[in-house]
Amino acid sequence: MHLERENFLKLTALSAIYLVWGAIASLNDLLIPYIKSEFELNFTQAMRIQLVFYAAYFFLSLPCGLITRRYGYRNGILTGLSWAIGGCLLMLLASRAGSFHFILGALFVLASGITMLQVSANPYVTSLGPDKTASSRLTLVQSFHSLGTTIGPYFGAILIFSTVFSVEILAGDPDIPARAIIKPYAILAMVLVVMAWLFMRLEPGRTVAQKPGGKVNIFVLIGSNPRLLLGMLGIFFYVGAEISIGSFLVNYLSEPNIAGLDHKAAGKFVAVYWGFALLGRFAGALILRLISPSLLLTWYAIIAATLVTISINSEGVLAMWSVLLVGFFNSIMFPTIFALTIKDFEHEKQSASGALCLGIVGGAVITQLQGMLADQVGVQMAFILPVFCYTYIAIYAFLVLRPNRSRSFN
Repeated sequence: MHLERENFLKLTALSAIYLVWGAIASLNDLLIPYIKSEFELNFTQAMRIQLVFYAAYFFLSLPCGLITRRYGYRNGILTGLSWAIGGCLLMLLASRAGSFHFILGALFVLASGITMLQVSANPYVTSLGPDKTASSRLTLVQSFHSLGTTIGPYFGAILIFSTVFSVEILAGDPDIPARAIIKPYAILAMVLVVMAWLFMRLEPGRTVAQKPGGKVNIFVLIGSNPRLLLGMLGIFFYVGAEISIGSFLVNYLSEPNIAGLDHKAAGKFVAVYWGFALLGRFAGALILRLISPSLLLTWYAIIAATLVTISINSEGVLAMWSVLLVGFFNSIMFPTIFALTIKDFEHEKQSASGALCLGIVGGAVITQLQGMLADQVGVQMAFILPVFCYTYIAIYAFLVLRPNRSRSFN
């Protein structure tokens, strides 16, 4: 009973951390239209925000995995929180400097902290209970990440696109460059300090007992486990699709043939997209106890691809709500791919986690490619890219993760 209570407290603290980092990541969806207007960028240039943010996962996932393996989950999480606090403070300086490149640099530091948290927290959650409920447990905790991505855009839209610091006012006053990003990142910095204090109180000077294991060459691990490589690609395409849709939503809903909303109103609908993901994760935590994770992942990917296709080929309310509903079916994809891929790695879980998190670079690559497409064929037709991403996930879940086929890929 004592162990169960201790694990419950740990999961509660981790849920709070997931919530905050969800809010941080979702603010990029509002930064993109704001910075695009402020610095008069095209879509390809504006998507550098996501390129820099998610590139941090690619460059730092393996080093972060090594740090976590050597020093434990607790120290990895505290390190991630410290880097994230530093990134928020740099964003405050960048807002005063009015430099797009300074903003990108600050976002990289902030994303570095999120990467450290991701690599440390995900395997931590899977270790706090039996393996058979790992997918459900990770889905439940990541529901709070979705809560953060729901809350973040709503309040971010109010703070960034307010009447005091509107895009139009900022564009005409060079003396207050990018001032609208001060408030949200100042608030986030304070909240992150509280999170770090809470986690230190939870486990003062302790680390989770980790299974011993020798040094693992991550590239040998990937090369000797085709399923791990395919799982990395699954994470790559899932994150790329989800982040691309969120990144373009404000501009997409501002299109006259879709909803014709202003940026502030459209920004609040970004919260609806992530809110559907929140509902989906809470529902998924229950459904995954009843239905095979691979089967549910297959159907969710098929439905997501169908909804985006409908949005591409329609207008008005149908186009708007079909793309927003995709958030619900995104909900279980990351934790399901993650948990099913690392479940058989035993002593190499930290290394496998770091390898899987390399796939998060899809948020950088796919958004950049979709930005290039949007500049060439328009915002609506550029959504064809997420359709291809979901198609891969459906095939992967059906062929690779089915229980009767899994042995061929181990």
